[in-house]
Amino acid sequence: MGQAQPAQMQTVRRLGALRVRITLLLIALNVVGLAGMGAVAMIVDERQRDGLVEAELDRTARATTALLYYDSGVLQLDRLFADPTANGPIAVYVYEGTRTDVRLVFAHPSTLPVIAPETLNRPARQVWYGGRGYDTTIIAGGRRAQLLAVPFTHVVTGAVSGTVVIAVDLGPIQHAHQRLGWSLFAGGMVFTLLAGLGGYLLARRGTQPAVEALGQQERFVADAAHELRTPLTVIRALSEAALTNPAQQPHALRQVLRSTEQLGDSVEALLMRARLVAGLRELHRQPFRLDQLAEEVVAETVHSPHRAQLSATPAVVNGDPTLVRIAIRNLVHNAVRHGRTGSEPARITIVVEPGLVLIEDAGPGLGDRPARRFQSNAADGTGLGLTIAQWVAELHGGALRLEPRSGRGTTAVLTLPDPSPS
Repeated sequence: MGQAQPAQMQTVRRLGALRVRITLLLIALNVVGLAGMGAVAMIVDERQRDGLVEAELDRTARATTALLYYDSGVLQLDRLFADPTANGPIAVYVYEGTRTDVRLVFAHPSTLPVIAPETLNRPARQVWYGGRGYDTTIIAGGRRAQLLAVPFTHVVTGAVSGTVVIAVDLGPIQHAHQRLGWSLFAGGMVFTLLAGLGGYLLARRGTQPAVEALGQQERFVADAAHELRTPLTVIRALSEAALTNPAQQPHALRQVLRSTEQLGDSVEALLMRARLVAGLRELHRQPFRLDQLAEEVVAETVHSPHRAQLSATPAVVNGDPTLVRIAIRNLVHNAVRHGRTGSEPARITIVVEPGLVLIEDAGPGLGDRPARRFQSNAADGTGLGLTIAQWVAELHGGALRLEPRSGRGTTAVLTLPDPSPS
């Protein structure tokens, strides 16, 4: 548990860059998509606004020309002064044709600033001469305006009698278009930030199984290296000593046998852990007697001169008896191996109750670092068995905790699910 974070640092560094790349890719895709949609929205909005402006200019021009009439050869403008169309927010100018040129006879500039006379005279004259409509964009007082010039004819003769010039200020329309652009930009930025955050969280969540798998692989390699290196080093040293000093061969052979036994236990524990991590060993739940299982483990594990006192209450557990056996065996073996002082035999106490296995020893205790007992590369080699026992407890929805005893010793508490339902 205390070793989990250092073992995963290399994995975190490797996958951290992957998360960042995934997040940046998602942000880039969102930026490209939002920029494309924003550009399309701006183009569509601009065309729609241009269409509305043209339609409004055309409607105003038609209404104005319809209000003009001749009476006794004189152009009458009285209807223009009374009609709201010719006096609305759109500027209206009426030019009457003379023998040689056109002259301004009606002007309603609306909200437009003063327009240079020649800016209006030129399109009015051109339409009067050509008899066809004309539209363009002009600058009035530093502001852009859309201008439309159309001819009007004499009712009786049908000849072109003059020109109606209509102009509308494009400033409010441009400001509205710019506000839309800034709104799309701000909304796109907020969406990109949220998408980046969401993408990072999704990438982190998506790569978490890989982090755990690689971290477990790294821990397995570290555990295997440590657990196998120590007994092999001892065996080699003892073998070399026995070769140089034949008198020590009996003692060396006994030490080699103990180291070989330790090596076999380590290999079995490593293989079991590898199966659990890889998912090759699944949890097979079935009701079994926890007290009887504990009695069998104690009989198999605790041998003279070590002694174990078992206090068991009949208890039925719904779980995997093979894995629970391994967990209890690891705890008992750990208590026998490390729950003593010097060369004294181990004295352990096992208490079995429904959903609970408690193992007490009289060893030196946990010291000031209880979590060290769970470290698989600790110098005393106690952590691997405890780690497997803890995994077994967690697989069954339980837990494993180590507590210092009052006085001297350690208490290992393995909690398992409640008795199986009927």
